[in-house]
Amino acid sequence: MSIFDQTVGWDDWRWQISHSCRGMQSLMSWAREQGFSANIAGPDLQQTVDAYQMGITPYYFSLIKSFDNTDPIYQQIIPTLDELTILDSELDDPIADEAPARGSRPLKALVHRYPNRVLLFPTALCAVYCRFCFRKRLVGDTTHNAREEDLQAAYDYINANKQITEVILTGGDPLTLGDRQLLAILNSLVSIPHLRTLRIHTRMPVVNPFRLTPELGLSISKLEKPVWISAHFNHAVELTPEAIACAAGWINLGIPFLNQSVLLRGVNDSVSSMKELLLALIEARIKPYYLHQADLVKGTSHLRAKIAKGLDLLAQLQGELPGYAIPHYMLDRPEGLGKIPLQNQYDVNHPDKQ
Repeated sequence: MSIFDQTVGWDDWRWQISHSCRGMQSLMSWAREQGFSANIAGPDLQQTVDAYQMGITPYYFSLIKSFDNTDPIYQQIIPTLDELTILDSELDDPIADEAPARGSRPLKALVHRYPNRVLLFPTALCAVYCRFCFRKRLVGDTTHNAREEDLQAAYDYINANKQITEVILTGGDPLTLGDRQLLAILNSLVSIPHLRTLRIHTRMPVVNPFRLTPELGLSISKLEKPVWISAHFNHAVELTPEAIACAAGWINLGIPFLNQSVLLRGVNDSVSSMKELLLALIEARIKPYYLHQADLVKGTSHLRAKIAKGLDLLAQLQGELPGYAIPHYMLDRPEGLGKIPLQNQYDVNHPDKQ
């Protein structure tokens, strides 16, 4: 029986993770099961798999319709030899998470780059390892997982810094944690008086939407402080009936959803593909938040679109979509200098210009 028969276990998020594709043998077997006749360069491609983690849930793999670079899912998750081409401008740590000289990483599990908010890293694990990931150097490496003492040190740090009003759980993917562990973290943060909001950055609604269980959603909705979910849909085909229904279950409980996309060459860098993505998101009640310029990650030049392309794209969409459907186009600058908005650079002829 094929793993893609969608019978027992398919809609169990743990089953999806435990049956993930993590090696070349599984990848070739899955491709054959799905009827893809394209040749997979197994021995050569193994170099890429040895260099960078691969992990693909059966659900997300099932969204591939064409096993080549014309398919937006294929491009995001299937390793390629292009990843072994490293440009001089590309970096292991493109946004300087690990830069102690800038003082933004006071603890193993915490980054404090902006005055009023911090990043908390409970895990380095993901359900799917994206080929363009800006933390490609560490995702999947369990040595980067936070121990209990690392989390306690982070809580103590946040408690002592009363200017911090928001904590963003990131990683890795925080929703790969079990309910008990995740809720323990959220409850510890809720107990800190000066925190006003919490945020979870996750790709699970995209690659394993079954993680959005009613039980976990209900527990999150009952917390005494608001928890925002920031999802990561990059293409309209990812907004499947399953993904929309699972997200709606949480949205109906009052949990607000944002979306962060990455501008990816050949995936969503056309007016038609980006317009359809943004319309599909607002139809699903998910607010487009950021469109990221892809970071200077080693081996990702084949996926990066030029900034000029992104600016032109948003300029063309400006009159095509309602304002609430247009994301901020953001560049996370190298060397830990933080994010800056790239759009809205219009030359205005107006008497109040100066």
